[in-house]
Amino acid sequence: MMIRKYFISLLLLTFSGLLFSQKTQFYLDKDASYKMGLELFDKKQYTAAQKTFIDYMNSVKGNTLMKTDAEYYAAACGIELFHKDGEWRMKEFIERHPESTKVKWGYFYLGKSNFRKKKYEDAIQFLEKVDIYELTKDNLAELYFKRGYSYFITNNNEKAKLDLFEIKDVDNKYAHPANYYYSHISYQEKNYEVALKGFDRLLNDETFSAVVPYYITQIYFIQGKYAEVVKNAPALLNDSSKIQKESEINRMIGESYFNLKDFANALTYFKKSETTGGGFNEKGNYELGYCYYQIKDFKNAALRFEKV
Repeated sequence: MMIRKYFISLLLLTFSGLLFSQKTQFYLDKDASYKMGLELFDKKQYTAAQKTFIDYMNSVKGNTLMKTDAEYYAAACGIELFHKDGEWRMKEFIERHPESTKVKWGYFYLGKSNFRKKKYEDAIQFLEKVDIYELTKDNLAELYFKRGYSYFITNNNEKAKLDLFEIKDVDNKYAHPANYYYSHISYQEKNYEVALKGFDRLLNDETFSAVVPYYITQIYFIQGKYAEVVKNAPALLNDSSKIQKESEINRMIGESYFNLKDFANALTYFKKSETTGGGFNEKGNYELGYCYYQIKDFKNAALRFEKV
């Protein structure tokens, strides 16, 4: 009898231990699935990551912290993949789990999504809710640029400058565009020295090198630095395929030479400006006629003066 009870107790212990082991393994396998989703997400393999997170959510009963986080990551994947339901998923996550630490990251993704759609006011609304102290360095640079640009587009230059200033001189992928728009705002506000410094840094940038020469030349011209215009601006015209407002730059070079009383060179650039941009107004015709007069080409001088 004693031996029989011993074997029964041993069997019960073995069976319960097996059940406990299986149950433990069951949850360990699920945790592994969640961790696999995180690894895929970090590697930007968003399609596989989203499937892994959704499968994990469906396999877990009740509410757990990891299940809540999995819901957030599934929504984030949808936004990264441009899925139509990406924003809906994230908004649903925020509404269902306002206590989650991932909510402010959710606002970050909603801001990015609306920025892509050029819904800049909506982008601002969401990005203003993000806790910047929770972001990584790269994510923070992205937020400052996209929120700053959205402020710029919606004519809130003061806030735009604050955000763009944070990243324009820091090593990140948004530094050059941030520098351009910060300089552009400075130019609009007639803070020419700040604008000039920023534009100079972009002369060799692939994206902005076709745009900034005009601003640089115009700033020198506005400041009356005619020697700087004639010294630097002609080199900016060497690659005509990349230069915008070529006629206007030629005109400013011509007027700079005119103010420096170098009428022969002034005439050269006035002609280039007229060829690339059309006719002159009364002031332009007068200056062109005066250049002809100074080099003793009286016939062309008379023709120009007649147009004044």
